[in-house]
Amino acid sequence: MTKTLLITTGGTISCTVTEQGLKPGLKGADLLEYSRYSCDVLDFKLIDSSVMTDPERQELAKLIWENYDHYDSFVVTHGTDSMAYTAAYLACALQNFDKTVVLTGSQLPIVYPETDAVDNLNLALETALSGGFYGICIAIGGRLLPAESVTKFDTESFTAFDNVNKHYLTQPLPKPETMPFYLEPKTNMVGVIYITPNLSRGVILSYVAMDAVLVLLFGAGGMPAVCEAALERLQAAGVKVYIKSQCMYGKVEEIYAAHSGVKKFIPVKDESVEYAIYRIMFDLEK
Repeated sequence: MTKTLLITTGGTISCTVTEQGLKPGLKGADLLEYSRYSCDVLDFKLIDSSVMTDPERQELAKLIWENYDHYDSFVVTHGTDSMAYTAAYLACALQNFDKTVVLTGSQLPIVYPETDAVDNLNLALETALSGGFYGICIAIGGRLLPAESVTKFDTESFTAFDNVNKHYLTQPLPKPETMPFYLEPKTNMVGVIYITPNLSRGVILSYVAMDAVLVLLFGAGGMPAVCEAALERLQAAGVKVYIKSQCMYGKVEEIYAAHSGVKKFIPVKDESVEYAIYRIMFDLEK
């Protein structure tokens, strides 16, 4: 029988109404009262996910790793605002993880009668208890989305998450052949530069203290010549320059003359901005 650990971090799913507004207050045992499944519970945090820090994500990853021998699968309840970031972090820290880690949350608190929380929690627990999915994914809106490419695109819809490569988990994934291990994050400082029509050379050059930058380009890879020249300056100064389209779907590729920068920098393919940030931070190459 699959043994599952539910780890709670707060978020909308656990919110109750207070005088200051919605605030995380329900613990794991409270959430399970709304579910048709049961499992062990570990209450980690009761916070809004928008204030979750990377040291807390590191602590969460270590918590899962330390319980590796005690459980077959893990469910993490989490606020939706930064859930894709946490999923990406876990995917980088828990390398070749051969057990199930499912993150889930909701757009409305579980105490609301019209909530999406019950369905999402049941989907996450059902997936974890089935024992057929390996690695890290998000269960929300009736779908399972891989950590490497999931992103939040809507603040209101129950199907607020999608995958940048339109890939959804519809069948059990094969167990990794290599042994799992926990990876400590590198100290790489990663900046994100969003190219706009009037972005100045000086703004780009201000990232010279970074170890790497992830640059979000127009369409399939276009940018003003002044931006391309500034990025070359960064690269010459030892900053790794990664490039990705601002569009949710599709990749950067050299199609037009204005896309000359595509061949000069490192393209990011089939992964979300969230995952790319942590992959670069952990110094992982695809």
